[in-house]
Amino acid sequence: MKKIFLTKRLSFVLFLLAAFVTQSFAAEATYKVTNPHELANKQVLIETEWDFYWCKKVTELKTEIKPDLKVTVPLEWNKYNLEGEAGQVAKTGKGAGTYRLIITNLIPNTNYAFPVYEFGYTAFNIYANGKLIFSSGTPELKWAKTQAEQYSDKAIFTADSKGSVVIAVFISNDFYRKGGFRGAFKLSEEKTYNQIHIKDICFYGLFAGILLMIVLYCFTTALLKKDKTNLYLAILTIAIFARIISTIFPLLKELFPGVPFTVMLRIEYVSLFIIPAMHTLYYDSLNKKIFGKYKAKIIAAPAAVFLILNIFLPISVLNKLVPLFQVYMFSLAVIDNYFAIVCLVKSRDFISLSAIISFVFLGFGAAVTELSILHIITINDGLILTITLFIYVLCQIILLAYIQNKNYMTVIQLNKNLVETNKAYFRFVPKEFLKLLSKKNITEVTLGEHKVAPMGILSADIRNFTSTSEKMEPIQVFDMLNTYLGKIAPLIRENNGIIEKYLGDGIIAIFPDSAISAINCAVQMQEKMLELREEFQKKNMPLIKIGIGIHYGNVVFGTCGGNERMTEVSLSDDIDITIKTEAATKTVSRSILVTEQALKFAAAEVKAVGQKFSFEGEELDPLKTPELPKLFSVYNDKFDKSL
Repeated sequence: MKKIFLTKRLSFVLFLLAAFVTQSFAAEATYKVTNPHELANKQVLIETEWDFYWCKKVTELKTEIKPDLKVTVPLEWNKYNLEGEAGQVAKTGKGAGTYRLIITNLIPNTNYAFPVYEFGYTAFNIYANGKLIFSSGTPELKWAKTQAEQYSDKAIFTADSKGSVVIAVFISNDFYRKGGFRGAFKLSEEKTYNQIHIKDICFYGLFAGILLMIVLYCFTTALLKKDKTNLYLAILTIAIFARIISTIFPLLKELFPGVPFTVMLRIEYVSLFIIPAMHTLYYDSLNKKIFGKYKAKIIAAPAAVFLILNIFLPISVLNKLVPLFQVYMFSLAVIDNYFAIVCLVKSRDFISLSAIISFVFLGFGAAVTELSILHIITINDGLILTITLFIYVLCQIILLAYIQNKNYMTVIQLNKNLVETNKAYFRFVPKEFLKLLSKKNITEVTLGEHKVAPMGILSADIRNFTSTSEKMEPIQVFDMLNTYLGKIAPLIRENNGIIEKYLGDGIIAIFPDSAISAINCAVQMQEKMLELREEFQKKNMPLIKIGIGIHYGNVVFGTCGGNERMTEVSLSDDIDITIKTEAATKTVSRSILVTEQALKFAAAEVKAVGQKFSFEGEELDPLKTPELPKLFSVYNDKFDKSL
């Protein structure tokens, strides 16, 4: 009977011992990999509970040290249910602690890796089976001595012969407003991690490079054109660029590992208020109707204050202002979209629509990121924010292309209008006149400008125009004059002449530094008049005839009048002589009269180019034109017999 009693007692003790041992092992946080071969192809998110030890550094599997809590990762320890003084410290984000997890069902003796950027908020060490495999900064149990740092790197471990590993992450925080295990735990084989990491570097590097090119383009355009629109877009794009290289994917740390962690944080914070502020100013410069009397500069002004605080405040104080930055960011998103929607309803313009679409995408990406930071959702927020930022920048490129095309079409139309305007101006002020004054454009001509130059001068007048026009209706007179001038004026231009003025039925033309051109033009004009008289005869119109006088001498040409109304003029005694010479054609019944001075210069002009000068005509009796210099008639029976 006694033996039976002892046996029962022994069995009971063994049962309690077994239960205790089983309970001890069951208490260890363990994660069994469902499909270890999957880790050879992709990163797998390890979602499970970890053992958490407050203010303890537990790097190995020690069953005698009990965890304070089992916690979900990632989640800051501010939200843990720690009791007493520990709980009060944890709520501030400061403190130190260890996270531990046993991972099983791995492939034995295989190298595995996981990204470690932002695992902890300030500093952490990672251990695998008690061996230190990665260190970021210097974490301390006396957390006030923590030296913060972050690296864009990986932690590597080798699964033991049983395919398991004990991962311990010791974290301490001395200034950040949140503490604990910050980032998701993503596991893969080392070679897979390397491939994924290279792809990420290429993807984010390419995107960052595109943004940088946009920045350079916008800054260059802003400097050359003194354009605030491109300046705002350049600063906006810089802020997006800074966000990507410092937070979404830390390219800055990849390229410059020595950049201090506090500098990375300040760069990260800048984007929270600069992006929405520059977005506001950018769209206001594109379309003043969006914000109206609510000045965009007032809405964006707090960003300037935040920027100053970001530069000068200690990082421990600045970190606590981040929630304020986030409130400002989302508030501006709401304000900007409200005004853009109101403007779109009123005017239905493309710029307002673009503002709404682009900021909706930007706000969506920011909201997803914030929800991920708060651990409300668990997704690849970096990829989503990158995609939304890309769409945002794409919207701006499309908008700039739209505006550029619109401006281009406006310039084309302005050019067309300018061409037509110049044509209209040249009907009143010949472009050759501008050349004589050494001006490229009529807008350069100022009142009182003048020059003196030797020229051939031609004066032509319709014979008996007054008596002829009295027998006609006014409309017939204008029709006759326009037909006549339409035939004669082109001949003057073809001979490099300039119509200086119209004198009713007469024309004064000048030929810069040429007498032979004036003589040739006179002959061609009379030949054209023979054709014109045949045309008028068929239309039963008067058979008009003209007389032409030619002289060579100095002409003073320039502008006169007032600031509101000025005109070009040509003055000289030689012009008067030309007009008198033309008048003499009536007295001597000749079609073309040339002064001796014009004839001599024409001869010299022809000989200067190696040609022989020949002149068919006759010298007139000086007694018939005593007030004029010696005159010669250009001999042409057809012309003179028609007079």
